[in-house]
Amino acid sequence: MQNTFHPWGDPVWSSPVPITPRPLTDGLRADVAIVGAGFTGLATAHYLLQRSPTLRVAVFESQHVGAGASGRTGGLVLEDTAAGPLPGVEDCVATLHELVRTQAIACDLQLGGCWEIGRQGGDPASPIQWTDGGTLRVVHVIPGGAFDPRKFLAGLAEVVQRANGQVFEQAPVTGLDTAARGGVRLQVAGKTVLAERVVFATNAFCLALLGLQEWAAGVHTIALATEPLADAVLDAIGWATRTPFYTLDQPYLWGRMMADGRAVIGAGLTGHGDVENARVDASDTVRLFDSLERRIHGLHHALRAVRITHRWMGPLCMPRDSKPIIASKDEEGRVLIATGYRGHGVALSVRVGKLLAEVLAGQRRLPAWSYRPH
Repeated sequence: MQNTFHPWGDPVWSSPVPITPRPLTDGLRADVAIVGAGFTGLATAHYLLQRSPTLRVAVFESQHVGAGASGRTGGLVLEDTAAGPLPGVEDCVATLHELVRTQAIACDLQLGGCWEIGRQGGDPASPIQWTDGGTLRVVHVIPGGAFDPRKFLAGLAEVVQRANGQVFEQAPVTGLDTAARGGVRLQVAGKTVLAERVVFATNAFCLALLGLQEWAAGVHTIALATEPLADAVLDAIGWATRTPFYTLDQPYLWGRMMADGRAVIGAGLTGHGDVENARVDASDTVRLFDSLERRIHGLHHALRAVRITHRWMGPLCMPRDSKPIIASKDEEGRVLIATGYRGHGVALSVRVGKLLAEVLAGQRRLPAWSYRPH
């Protein structure tokens, strides 16, 4: 096991995200200010600048790019939302694929499908028969795949900066004034920023600031990475195709393979109600990790001695109705919110970024099905 330096653990994704350092000046003005430099925030910036190259777009990140969910996700690429298909956010996988292709983002994107697996209703010809509270077999094969989230973040951040988008790290937003003259006033790292429009893409954070604390809650999910698995091991356990998977029933389990042969497998929630101060070494969380390790080793006899190299956790935003929150904080529509993906946000977040750019350009309305905080 590697030494852990982050209270949430160190994810297996190691690609750096190069950001051009820039000082934040007091009184900075932007046409659109985006709070949060994860998938949604950077995708929104990209699609805005693609539409209007002269637009002044500034992205503010409290820590570093991908410090939250986007840099800690398992990287499963799935269609639709956690609540199923919803109008306005169709074709999530195709949108992500098109972005990766047109911008030449090297992120190990594989779209060979995803297994839905379960303990009942499995295909008799299932390549896997794993032991985990019953026998897990493939039930369906659905569109999807997986990618390296840190490589994607690095590529997308480069695309945004190349288009003259400004990305500020170590720039926490601590105040919001929608009644300010001349636009929306933000307090950012002790300085004032004035923007015509603002997008909050902060996932499980800023819920109280946005008036969402009664509708959505932040939690952490946990994940493990193994040492690289030999082809003989993958053949033995029926995973030679390296197809990502998730369970349809409980106990929940998801997993995917990395390009270097490591397996990343996750399950379980922790850190309820205090996402920012959650720790990977908290006693309850350690028990969850230990339980997940035992489950991995018990899936198949060929995995009994597999070494676990990484333990980490990452934040999720869980809305009451499982639907994403894509809404305006104010009646005038100057402050937009995108959050609440419920762990289903990799491809969805890019699609939401495109939707937000269309809304900001006046070409689309916000979805009527979303919860609204005003």
